[in-house]
Amino acid sequence: MKNKILTKRLIDDTSPSTHWLKKRAVTITIALLGLALILIVMTMNIIKYETHLTTGKTVLLALAPIDPRGFMQGDYMALSYALERDIFDAMRPKHPHSTQDELGSELDVELDELDTDFRIYEPSDGYVIVKIDDNNVGHFVRLADSNSRENLTKSELPIYYRIRNGSVQLATNAFFFQEGHAEAFEAAEYGLFRVNDKGEPLLTEMVDGDFTVIVGDISEKDKASQ
Repeated sequence: MKNKILTKRLIDDTSPSTHWLKKRAVTITIALLGLALILIVMTMNIIKYETHLTTGKTVLLALAPIDPRGFMQGDYMALSYALERDIFDAMRPKHPHSTQDELGSELDVELDELDTDFRIYEPSDGYVIVKIDDNNVGHFVRLADSNSRENLTKSELPIYYRIRNGSVQLATNAFFFQEGHAEAFEAAEYGLFRVNDKGEPLLTEMVDGDFTVIVGDISEKDKASQ
């Protein structure tokens, strides 16, 4: 009788339904743990973003020519920054015997050609030191290897940059805005950034030539089409 009970238990424990239930329980447990991990990471990223936004130092960076264009998820502006050119100029190889003024236009052409040759700019990371003026605009001062602020004045700020594939990756290269507001953002001349203690810039707004934050506005053309 005892053997029959043990045999029955063994059969029950090894039945397909039991295995399926155990497998399902493990799957649900893994899924819940994965979801919890995702929520934790998302919460940490939100906290990091909010801290960056509220504690970062404000600086305006001048834009290079911008390119408003349509995009499937809405409108956006393709961005580049005047500071990128300053970084390249500081990294550019110097002529061993003559200055640019002495060599004249021939060297100007040569240097322009060097800018298109990504091989002279090896992948690297660094910091560009900017001096913030009375309008909060950051102007190039020099390049640095670290974000140490010991030797900086109160008006100077280190901003992190990377050189990849022959181009400077200074900050985001696009600014998204609500569809139909492109005309308002054509006046943008500066990007407003918050720079944290690590020197990482976070783009928050677009600013016009009068140092006013641009607020999106639907053009008359877009209003008429609605």
